[in-house]
Amino acid sequence: MISFQAYFLKLARYNQWANQQLYDVLNTLDDSQLNQLQPNFFDSIIKTANHIWVGDTLWLGRIDGNQPAKYQLDSVVFYNIRNLTKARVQLDQEIIQYIEKLTEQDILGKVTYSRWGEMMQENLYDVLAHLFNHQTHHRGQLHSMVFAITGQSVALDLIIFQRIK
Repeated sequence: MISFQAYFLKLARYNQWANQQLYDVLNTLDDSQLNQLQPNFFDSIIKTANHIWVGDTLWLGRIDGNQPAKYQLDSVVFYNIRNLTKARVQLDQEIIQYIEKLTEQDILGKVTYSRWGEMMQENLYDVLAHLFNHQTHHRGQLHSMVFAITGQSVALDLIIFQRIK
């Protein structure tokens, strides 16, 4: 039977791999393509990619010390894809390192944090599940926008990662 820690570590490593596959393509796009208005909640590739980074940063702050939010969910912290890529690579490694340190007891515990002045409490395993699901959801949007611009599809399925790792 697989442990929660092993499962979430697999998801963290998949997350890192999928981001690398996608960002390899994003780095071939020019600024006009990255900023092109798209029929998407965050309007463009660069805004959506920033949203994923911001969301991960906010959640890591909540679960690893209840740090106050520095950003809004629609903040564009990185306008340059190369700077965002560097930050994404670093954050993916931080996520892996965080999960490597967790015990089963930690994962079964609660996380308490403040959200818009209201105290919230969640199961850590639910927060981790959300963290990875949130990324997958928005990576799908990025994939769709990239395909609309370039006609290029990127294989990001978890099963592909599992077959090669």
